[in-house]
Amino acid sequence: MLKNYILSAVRNFSKARFYSSLNILGLSLGFAAVILIVLYVQDEFGYDRHNLNHRQIYRLESHFSIGEMDDRFAIAPMPLGPAFRLEFPEVLAMARFGKINDLHIRTHDAEYYENGFYYADSTVFDIFTHEFLLGSPKNALTEVNSVVLTESLAKKYFGNENPLGKTLQTGLGHSVSVSAVIRDLPNNSHMRYEALISMVSAARGNLQDFNSFEAVNFWNIGVFTYVMLHPSAEPSAILSRFDAFYDKYMRSVGEQINASFQPMLRPLAEVHLYGKLKADLPAGNRSYLYVFMAVALFILLLAAINYVNMATARSARRAREVGIRKVAGAHRGQLMLQFITESVLMALIALVIAIALVQLFIPEFNVLSGKEISFSILKQPVFFAGITALVLVVGVLSGVYPALFLSSFKPVNVLKGSFASAASGGGSKSGRLRKVLVVFQFWIAFVLIIGTLVVGNQLQFLREKNLGFQKDNLIVLQLQDTAFRNRAQSFKEALLQHPSVEGVTNASGVPGMSGAITVMRIEVEQGWEEQAIMWTQADEHYLKVLGISLVQGRDFDPAMGTDREEAAIINEAFAKKYGWADNPLGKRIHFNFELDGSGGRVLKVIGVAKDFHVNSLHNVIEPYIIMMNTAPRYLMTVRVKENQLPEALTRLNETWNIYAAGRPFDYKILSDQLQTQYESEEKIGLIFRLASALTIFIALLGLLGLSSFVAEQRTREIGIRKVLGASVFSLFRLLYTEFAILILLAFVLAVPFAWWRLLVWLESSFVYHTQLNFATFLLAGFMAACAGIVAISFHLIKVVQANPVNTVKYE
Repeated sequence: MLKNYILSAVRNFSKARFYSSLNILGLSLGFAAVILIVLYVQDEFGYDRHNLNHRQIYRLESHFSIGEMDDRFAIAPMPLGPAFRLEFPEVLAMARFGKINDLHIRTHDAEYYENGFYYADSTVFDIFTHEFLLGSPKNALTEVNSVVLTESLAKKYFGNENPLGKTLQTGLGHSVSVSAVIRDLPNNSHMRYEALISMVSAARGNLQDFNSFEAVNFWNIGVFTYVMLHPSAEPSAILSRFDAFYDKYMRSVGEQINASFQPMLRPLAEVHLYGKLKADLPAGNRSYLYVFMAVALFILLLAAINYVNMATARSARRAREVGIRKVAGAHRGQLMLQFITESVLMALIALVIAIALVQLFIPEFNVLSGKEISFSILKQPVFFAGITALVLVVGVLSGVYPALFLSSFKPVNVLKGSFASAASGGGSKSGRLRKVLVVFQFWIAFVLIIGTLVVGNQLQFLREKNLGFQKDNLIVLQLQDTAFRNRAQSFKEALLQHPSVEGVTNASGVPGMSGAITVMRIEVEQGWEEQAIMWTQADEHYLKVLGISLVQGRDFDPAMGTDREEAAIINEAFAKKYGWADNPLGKRIHFNFELDGSGGRVLKVIGVAKDFHVNSLHNVIEPYIIMMNTAPRYLMTVRVKENQLPEALTRLNETWNIYAAGRPFDYKILSDQLQTQYESEEKIGLIFRLASALTIFIALLGLLGLSSFVAEQRTREIGIRKVLGASVFSLFRLLYTEFAILILLAFVLAVPFAWWRLLVWLESSFVYHTQLNFATFLLAGFMAACAGIVAISFHLIKVVQANPVNTVKYE
């Protein structure tokens, strides 16, 4: 029986090649898109689950409140992990990672700058799962100046040689010896380190002093800390006992600086998607994953809707077949099974094509998504089973309504040719259903097109918004070591000799590569108030080189003997927040003071800078202080003349080689660095563009099929109207009106939903964002309507232009 159904389905596909091709193409594209999105989502939700103990591992995070600042950090105080291990029996092990930025590494024949090096405790291998290729986890990080390399980094440095015992010279002022080699971490690890240097190296061999439980040490954060809990332990039970821990280790300092602290324990599997903390590693966005899954569902629905529409539209052609089968004794269940078999078979054919498309496009998909996803059906039987089940469900659901509709035809009416009444009310109901489904298709298309345009507008807004400083034509050089920084003034003067250089400034932070946050005492009416303030140290050229303007007061002046020790420039946000807006000049700020309030430097405000964005546009502009350098700093920022960036880089490289003692040229283009803050938005913008294009294409396939059916059904009517004198314009109006009304209705329904969701996204993701305007929505409507008209016109123009003598004879 099933064999007969399959043969019947193949014959019907062959008879209706055009409609079958449209359905299979739409389903193939839909399935391919779903497979790619599911692979992406699966990879994102699978972060860190390769660790055998991932259900017991938690990241220890920090919630600080200091004055009016209330912030959550991904990093924790240095002694917090060891103290937790000591005070809470549920903690079986703890390990810390300290990031080493732009580390200079020298091998016997080459030099590199690396960003994948971390200091780590030797206990890291007790908590996290690693495959050791050389060496042993027991003593890999126990010795001072020992380093564990990943396989790829070991090959980069030493080729096929055995790296164990080999030495690397570092910019940290000491050399390290390779103690082990591990397999490269999976791509979906939230922490992608390439090398681990023993934590005892950072402590200069004395971890006891390094891990000192002195109260002040608990108020300086700097390391990623992980704990492994007993399988039966409840994180909430540990946190509920933290008050006693706080009293013992932290309260004495917290009361002095008007601060409080609360730890947070985040499950390892949630770190990548549920973080959004300060000082965090690059992370995913679960909200965007839900959007991607919704897009996948929409695309699949569109493809299924096309099948339902075309199957019911072609019901007249299948009606005689149904009538004859019923007269021959077929009951309704058999007919339904036949039509559902056709639908499932078509879905399975589409799946095979979709798998081929995925195999073809997976490399490009990885480039666009930044993933390293591999796709092999044979190696992923569970995934394949799930996708196959989904395809069968889609096939069955897509075929159910056509099966019910076609199998309900009454054989007496069918064989008389009364197709309109062949199913009790079926003709009008199927027509209404087709209209509803077309409206739904274009509703989805409008929502995605509007989303694409708004996301594009926001990305353009992010690129073009005035940040309060001139971000273009700025090159940031990183002076790695103390010896180089001691030559900073000579290096700076040499840079200024180049004709392509307009200015140079030396500072500890620039926008996008900001300075530190420190507790300072702010002068208020009631006396002094402790607050956590963001700050940087810079020379007298900082404001000019970055293009930051002053709204009050003056800039730093080296000729003023007190500026270097006492002068401070604040931003407008600082003056406003602390009530200094009317008269900020001369106000005092106590910096670097002792716990008893003594020592440090008392700064006086000499100027107020116009607000500028130190962080991304996701964040509000916060109070900021610029102090004058008391010593050479880490960053040298160079402003080059317009359109002379390539020439300037060549000249800077030459000068660098003179002063940097052979270190590789290390620079960043500031505008590019700032743009990396919006990688997630760039990614969702790309996904929206691709999804919108695919959605429109599938919707147009449906319109193409329906317009073909309409043209076929109304050929004779059009011929008669032309003979009776109907104009071409009136005929087009007759044929287009029904489709135009459906598209317009979809647009009207899509606009409020899209407006609401996009407004929520903009306001929840960005403090500063573009404004929604109706012109964007009208543009989306115009684009979709034009595409729809083109698809409809493909067949209708042929009918309208046909010779009426021939069309009247049409059967």
